[in-house]
Amino acid sequence: MNWIFLSLLAPLFWALSNFIDKYTLGKYTKGIFDFLFFSTITSWLLFFILFAFVGVPELTAYSWIPVFTGVILIYSYGFYGKALEQGDTSSLVILFKLIPVLTVILAFIFLGQTLSSNELLGFIIVLVGATIVSFEKSKGVFIKGFGMILIAILMWSAMTLLTDYGLTKMSFWDYLMLDTLGSALAGLTLFVIPSVRKQVIDGLKTATTGKYVWFSGNNLLDFFGQMSIKKALAITPSAGLVTIVMQVQSFYAIVIGILLTLLLPNIISEDISARTLMKKCIGALIMFSGIYILVA
Repeated sequence: MNWIFLSLLAPLFWALSNFIDKYTLGKYTKGIFDFLFFSTITSWLLFFILFAFVGVPELTAYSWIPVFTGVILIYSYGFYGKALEQGDTSSLVILFKLIPVLTVILAFIFLGQTLSSNELLGFIIVLVGATIVSFEKSKGVFIKGFGMILIAILMWSAMTLLTDYGLTKMSFWDYLMLDTLGSALAGLTLFVIPSVRKQVIDGLKTATTGKYVWFSGNNLLDFFGQMSIKKALAITPSAGLVTIVMQVQSFYAIVIGILLTLLLPNIISEDISARTLMKKCIGALIMFSGIYILVA
């Protein structure tokens, strides 16, 4: 399958998932740990399906990488979920464009990779765009949820670096299977701390059919997004090209946010004033330009 199509498809899955996350957080969960646990409920099923079709993965010294990224993905959802509780989904999604920038910075700090003049210029431009999107001029502060989403983005940047490296050491299907296992195991770790365990158990006791349906469907959307982008990274001539194409997610989010606010305001309601939409679009375009320079 063409890597461009996969790189366009994954952000669509994730943009839809972002709004479902916002909805389920407000309607169904007992708290952020309940949200994290239910974000893993289909991981065991998906792992065993992959195991049935692919077989036993080849275990090497690098097998810890996908398991680790699977665990970190679930933990990152805690900060991401707190951000969604506080701010507009589409504004926060636009800030995802910081991921490739921070990935380059992390590669510079931890792997000793050099920074070119293009990368430094791209970094500055992306920061300008992020400031436009995240700064509320009338209040003189960053948008609600900015701190939480920044922590999640840092975690996703580190995961991107590890995933790109891990896929050079094992097959795509082995990586996907072990990554899914890591996500499943992350759910079990939530039972270790008593206060966290209590919230998770309360969430299970009071769970309705609707809660299982929404979370299961959303987990599948996220899984298909993860599968699409990992496959794109595995077959692409350049991870940087995938990074550029993926930036369409912010525009998906803006359009979906407008449609949901107009058609289903009782479920999702965002600020869709002309001024706010203009700010989002300008910020997203500036950040896209910076990423293009960064990875070109």
